[in-house]
Amino acid sequence: MKKNETNDPKGLPDKHFSGFNKDHKQLLTAILFFLLIFFYMFLREFLTNVIALPAVPGGVYGKMLPPVLFALIYLAYTRGFQSAVFLALFLWVYCWAAEELSVHTGFPFGHYYYSDQLGYKLDVVPIMIGFNYMWVLVFPAFYISNLLAQGTFLEMGKGIKGLLFTAFVASIVTSGIDMVLDPMDATKMSEWVWTKNAYTGYYGIPYMNYLGYIIVMTPAFFIFGLIQRKFNAKPMGPVNLWIASIPLFFYFLIFLMYGAPAPSGVFLVGCFTMVFPLILSIDKLLKHFSTE
Repeated sequence: MKKNETNDPKGLPDKHFSGFNKDHKQLLTAILFFLLIFFYMFLREFLTNVIALPAVPGGVYGKMLPPVLFALIYLAYTRGFQSAVFLALFLWVYCWAAEELSVHTGFPFGHYYYSDQLGYKLDVVPIMIGFNYMWVLVFPAFYISNLLAQGTFLEMGKGIKGLLFTAFVASIVTSGIDMVLDPMDATKMSEWVWTKNAYTGYYGIPYMNYLGYIIVMTPAFFIFGLIQRKFNAKPMGPVNLWIASIPLFFYFLIFLMYGAPAPSGVFLVGCFTMVFPLILSIDKLLKHFSTE
């Protein structure tokens, strides 16, 4: 088996590998294109009190499409087309069902309802909520948790125990991201509204919400890990240090986009729940590529 065909991340083409063909370059161009649009969206939000930049057209769906396509194409490049499409479709159904259950019953996230700001609903939950999960929670948490739990960029663990442990770490990372997102999206922008919950000491958000992410997302990441094995997931092209750093940069942009304008204190919380894991991940990533 050639070095760049193995499923073991240690067999990824190293940082000096230069074998990018035309297809690889086209995929990477698409990744950078949608990342740049997202970066523009970040700058627009970040500089809102300084300069009024034009909005991305399309309303809520126009704002969602660039990061979703960025995440989908990047996942396809690093995990294969089948794995990426499976994750998108799986989250579309799975996350909608989890949210639907919680809105109706209060489990697993607590009691709340969605406003109309996230687009059309299927019953009481926005129909595109799973894609929102994909770009802002699952995509960055996947790569961060792999580095934290396994010390590698793509491998979720060898054996069921390793896979389950990484999935658990990924769910904690997801919950940490939401500690920065929720005060902005729910408390400040009212994209969803919390109601009749006990123990709502964090900006009106029930503590159950963060336990709910661990309950819901641990099996989701575990299933994704199993599917990657089923599809023998591997990169479609060379992955050097710069390409591997893209999800970490995206994760940091999410922190700044949501943490900086959030209610007072959220930025500091995010330094512990997002920036600290990011620092550890950068260290793991540098060590991973330095030993190839």
